[in-house]
Amino acid sequence: MKKLIVIFFLLPVVAMAQTVIKDSIYSTIMKEQRKIEVVLPDDYKPGSGARYDVTYVTDGEWNTKIVAQLQRFAQIQFMPANIIVSLPNTYINGHNMRDRELTPIHVDGNPVSGGADNYIAFIKTELIPYIEKKYPTKGQRTLEGGSLGGLFGLYCFFKEPELFQSYMLADPAFWYGDGFLMKMAAEKLPSLPNPERTILFTGREGAAFREMGVKAMDSIFHANAPATLHWKTLVYTGETHNSTIFKTVYDGLKYTYEGYTPDSLVFHPMAGIILKDKPFNFYCFSDERMHVRYTTDGTEPTSASPEMPQGMKEMNTPSQVTLKAFCARQEYNKVLKTDYKIGTVLTAVKKPGKIKPGGLDSIAGLQSGFLEIKEDGYYIFGLVDPVTDVTLHLGDQLLFDYKKATGNGKDKTFIIPLQKGFYPLHLQYTGTVIPMIIYLVPGGNETNPIPRDVLYHH
Repeated sequence: MKKLIVIFFLLPVVAMAQTVIKDSIYSTIMKEQRKIEVVLPDDYKPGSGARYDVTYVTDGEWNTKIVAQLQRFAQIQFMPANIIVSLPNTYINGHNMRDRELTPIHVDGNPVSGGADNYIAFIKTELIPYIEKKYPTKGQRTLEGGSLGGLFGLYCFFKEPELFQSYMLADPAFWYGDGFLMKMAAEKLPSLPNPERTILFTGREGAAFREMGVKAMDSIFHANAPATLHWKTLVYTGETHNSTIFKTVYDGLKYTYEGYTPDSLVFHPMAGIILKDKPFNFYCFSDERMHVRYTTDGTEPTSASPEMPQGMKEMNTPSQVTLKAFCARQEYNKVLKTDYKIGTVLTAVKKPGKIKPGGLDSIAGLQSGFLEIKEDGYYIFGLVDPVTDVTLHLGDQLLFDYKKATGNGKDKTFIIPLQKGFYPLHLQYTGTVIPMIIYLVPGGNETNPIPRDVLYHH
């Protein structure tokens, strides 16, 4: 069955220079000019109507190139293209002010620490409105940060839970301020106002996992995180504090868009006639990254609905099958449904006289004749690469009418119960290419063109 619907083309990946826009914005909150860089997707075209999610990157002077290249690689299969907004740190008299901006509270020995609230206010009320006015964004945002940037990211999650939808936090410094953020997490997690978020934080195996506070934070999340929060901790072996950034970004992008695929959710049969109380084989060919669940009562599947396996599943004559492929970013969920008609077996005719096997009668735009069915049961019909206008009748039953088809119409397959005998077959089409009729016979495991020896002509 699978070869009916799945044809993969490996497209060459063309190396292209990413467009980087250097910009700045004056912050009345920070009382300083803030440099920013915006990395545009390769397919970005002003006025095209395309809109993008946005990834915001802390410590932009060293993180942005990492994020941009890894995101470009991940979007080949695992995610849609994003706009990247780089937030380089401010330097005053050569001193990096990241401690001021990325730390939630003041600590002794660090006179500039504790300015995270101002930094969040700058991002929320000045930077994001500026970006979303100037660039075609969707309003879906991811925040990336490492070390103190990771500390800042989780603090931002608790202070402004609506600001970002996803967080990628590399070896975060949860130890900061005697574990200030751990106390905050234990208090805030059980009562989050909108917990449908994704959070990935990472650590290093061994003593560093404990010393950075990642182990303790992981335990707090396990004990207090609501069920709808999509979160995970990854522990890396053989990495340094700095090298965890690379793995965190790649794993984090995949986790942020877990379940995403540019490929379609495909199932068969997509329409047809079934018999009451006689099960039929249903085929779902989802991408291995998809998390697909289904219902048969007309309702939309939830995460608690039964999982649809890859390949074949026997169905007990539902009137409707609804499939839903879930993505961590809900806007990329895919929902498909089909309705089946409860009917009767299509009646065969006796073998007409003076017909011969070996194909159908053919004139321009029309093929007609008879199809011999040698076994009772369900048959699934399809057309390979049909031209624009095609109709296919089996007996008096219309299987396909592509004059009316739009969108995914050309992907349709049709199930019908047949009995042993002969059926008039009538294929009408436009153009010079004759559409190929394929079918799956009872007990078969793959579709094939209808053999010429069961097609009869006068």
